[in-house]
Amino acid sequence: MTTITWWQGTPAAAFAQAAAQQRPLLLYWGANWCPPCNRVKSEIFAHSDCIALSRALLCYHLDGDQPGAQALAAQHRLRSYPTLVLYAPDGTEITRLPCEFDGERFAVALAQALAVQAAGSHASLALQAALSGSRALSAAEWALLADYSWDTDEDALLAGRPLASTLLALADAAATAVASAPALRLRLHALLAQALAPDAGAALMRALCADAHAAQANRDLLSNYGIELIKLCAERESVAAALGQRAAHWAEDLWLGAPDRLAAARLQLRMARLLGPSQALQETARLQVAAALDAASDGYQLHTLVNTAVSLFNEAGLLAEAEQLLQAHLPQSPTPFYFMLSLAASAKRRGDTAAALDWYEHAYQSAVGPATRVQWGVTYLSQLMELAPQDAARMTAARAALLADVAVAGADARQQRNLSQLQKLARWPQLGF
Repeated sequence: MTTITWWQGTPAAAFAQAAAQQRPLLLYWGANWCPPCNRVKSEIFAHSDCIALSRALLCYHLDGDQPGAQALAAQHRLRSYPTLVLYAPDGTEITRLPCEFDGERFAVALAQALAVQAAGSHASLALQAALSGSRALSAAEWALLADYSWDTDEDALLAGRPLASTLLALADAAATAVASAPALRLRLHALLAQALAPDAGAALMRALCADAHAAQANRDLLSNYGIELIKLCAERESVAAALGQRAAHWAEDLWLGAPDRLAAARLQLRMARLLGPSQALQETARLQVAAALDAASDGYQLHTLVNTAVSLFNEAGLLAEAEQLLQAHLPQSPTPFYFMLSLAASAKRRGDTAAALDWYEHAYQSAVGPATRVQWGVTYLSQLMELAPQDAARMTAARAALLADVAVAGADARQQRNLSQLQKLARWPQLGF
């Protein structure tokens, strides 16, 4: 089977090779245990259109547990797993691409970004022109800004600009330029950034949900941020009903991949819960999870599906079944330590402190990778401080283990995601981190 060819070597060598070959570089930042990363692998990187486009690129995978990866991530402004950045051959950022798109939609966005680069532009130049009105943007440039991954920007494109007002200004400029689809998506981003009044938000959401094509083009935002969007709207019940109906269509759409259908089912249930309790939703959730798991095409997709299924079961109030599903998939998971955190959270939620701490400890003990071990170690130690501060022996052992992992990680221990985690221990200065 044809797949994407990933460059083997250091990031510096990858950028040098891209420059030498005059090829754009696609950088993928992720981790083996990350469910959205595994969805990207099964839904985007395995899609034939994306594979075809990748042949004109140099593709580089920077794993979060790679030696020095966290420092490199700080240098390139990467934090959230996953992040996808497209660079010009000279190393200039062209754009950051949404990881929530399906393969077909991602291929369209990638092709548009490459067209913008070939024309001598990129997201930063397009943003400056759009905000200043210095020149008219091409259709591909408007699409580039609308499809930009604002969630993973890390101030690379915003460069100090406030997100909400920037998005609103872009949406208004796009509407003036008769770029209707980009204007609609930019307004949806603006709503998420709390730049729209509740009445305007409700009108936008109802219009989107009533238009199957527009809703599909923005399914990533609607599906992943449905609850947040509803909370920012007036007349929430009517908006939730409209979004729930659209989600119901997606949940049954066999043209969508199994992870996206199950995510739509979760959105459908969330909207239904806003409108009122329904016991029938629990049986629907069971059927949807069973069908999705049966449709799993590979290990990457199964990992994503189990994670979404657990969330769906918890949303439906099927807490015991969520735990049973996690337990059933631990033996076959290549990264069981990720699911152990969910089991720990479940035990904590039901008040079983001993079981929760055991799962946090098991998760830390089985975690693999220098960055992952630091991050899981912080989680275990902070939970000990919160749930069992009197357990001095366990605390001492956990602190010693984490100090050892920090030493192994070296300078990377104080960079990006590792640093963010270690800073959580500042609540307890006696720990000495």
